[in-house]
Amino acid sequence: MQKRKIIWIIEHCEIKGTYPFERAVTLANLLQDEEVVLFVKTANEQLLDKLAQTGLNIVKFERFNELKKKIHEFEPHLIIHEGKDTQVEQIEMIKPFCPTIVHFDDFGMGAQLSDCHIVALFGESHEEPHTHELAGSYAFAVPPSLEKVAHQILEKPDSSIKDSLPHIVVAFEDGDSNNLTYRTLRHLTQLQIPLKISVAIDDDYPHDIDSLKMMALSRKNTVIVRKSDALLELMPQADLIICNANYTPYKVAAAGIPCITTAQQDNELNYAFTREMNGFIHIGLGRKMKQSIIQNAVMELLLHEQRRERAVRKQRSLEILTNNEILKNLLLDLAYARHNMAHI
Repeated sequence: MQKRKIIWIIEHCEIKGTYPFERAVTLANLLQDEEVVLFVKTANEQLLDKLAQTGLNIVKFERFNELKKKIHEFEPHLIIHEGKDTQVEQIEMIKPFCPTIVHFDDFGMGAQLSDCHIVALFGESHEEPHTHELAGSYAFAVPPSLEKVAHQILEKPDSSIKDSLPHIVVAFEDGDSNNLTYRTLRHLTQLQIPLKISVAIDDDYPHDIDSLKMMALSRKNTVIVRKSDALLELMPQADLIICNANYTPYKVAAAGIPCITTAQQDNELNYAFTREMNGFIHIGLGRKMKQSIIQNAVMELLLHEQRRERAVRKQRSLEILTNNEILKNLLLDLAYARHNMAHI
């Protein structure tokens, strides 16, 4: 049978950060037996350099309407859209040139025209989902770097505190526009117990870090770690992670680490993944975070071993590390028209 032609369209979206690019690259690498092209729109030069090193077929574009001619010429069997939310007109423009269109985490009106909408950032909806919508924790693709770290942690399954000093890792990825990193660190420095605190600062952090460094100097065993993969580096030593409620909790759940989440943006308040049933303590909107609430959540997880064990057990029961196989098979079924959405 002829190879399937698959196109990814990935547009940078500030509130979703760079993970949509990671998911696209991860899955495109799993579909290397097919003919895959990634159309990419981002002003982030570092990200473009990283994408250039993947060995995948990467094509940059500036405006969505440029894609019409390129898609028409390529004649794809499957188009996958990632990143920015789409409008109806955009999907109407490309729909005639492809039998099947898949969207990931698209909260625009364009998603309603897709054949399949795969959602990791699902909300607590009480309405019936659309028939073409597949929402669940399996929608998070696991990049190889995370898989490696998660396996390393899973080999040592003990959830007790690793050292005499409990180690808290603060990691607000995807831009941290409200500087929750600073706010969280300020609240943690007021805790009157011995702690080790590491603050993960990635390439997307837009604020001055001198104020963080000054605060770190005011408390023993507090360090600022500035690296593009700071969180992954710190995860194996973490007893507790405090992070945003976007894609980062999936990274934590892949390994199983006690975790407190707080929303960076209003939209993150609605995401249902980071709830107690999946092993998280969610404390609401970060910019309204009260010192007493975050301190109580920290103490709850540090003082009660059973609470930590329960959190880790719930996260690991999700089996996030099996997601890639599920997503690969789903996309191949869609590309080869072996699907019937009513029965997926």
